[in-house]
Amino acid sequence: MTEFEFEQQVTALTQQMYRVSASLLRSPQDRQDAVQECVWKAWRKLPQLRDESLFKAWIMRILVNECKRMHRAHWREVAVDEIEIEQPDGVDNRLRDEVLHSAVMQLPEKLRLAVTLFYIDGFSMRETAQILRCPEGTVKQRLHRARTALRILLEKEV
Repeated sequence: MTEFEFEQQVTALTQQMYRVSASLLRSPQDRQDAVQECVWKAWRKLPQLRDESLFKAWIMRILVNECKRMHRAHWREVAVDEIEIEQPDGVDNRLRDEVLHSAVMQLPEKLRLAVTLFYIDGFSMRETAQILRCPEGTVKQRLHRARTALRILLEKEV
C-alpha cells in the first residue's frame, strides 16, 4: 500500500474511527488523541498488514486497543458522553435519536462497542468479530443482549 492509498483509506475512515473512540473514551481530547495515535501506529506497522482488503478491520482493531490503553493509563471509568452527529432539522427525529443514543451509551462497554461497530459503522459480523478478537457467535450474542437491553431501556423512556 502506498502512502497516498494509506492517506485515502484513513481519510475515508476518520469519522467512523472517531465514533468508535467515542464509545470507549469520555473526553473529546482523548478521542482525538486515540485516533491520531492509531493512525501513527498503523502507518508504522503497515508492512505487517498481510491482506490490504482487511485494512478497515485492521486499523479499527488498532484503534480499539489504543482506546483501551488510554483508558487504563488514565485509571478512570468510561462514562456516557454525547457523540456529536449531524441531525436533521426535525425535532422528533432529534429527540428520537437522542433517546436512542442515550440508551446505547448506557449499555456495558462490550455490548456498546459491538452495537457501534455493527449497526452504526456498518461492519459485517465477520469484521466486527475480527476487530473485537472474538468468535462471530460471541458478537451475535452481544448484539442480541444489546437489543434486549435497549428494548427494556427504551420501554422505560416511553
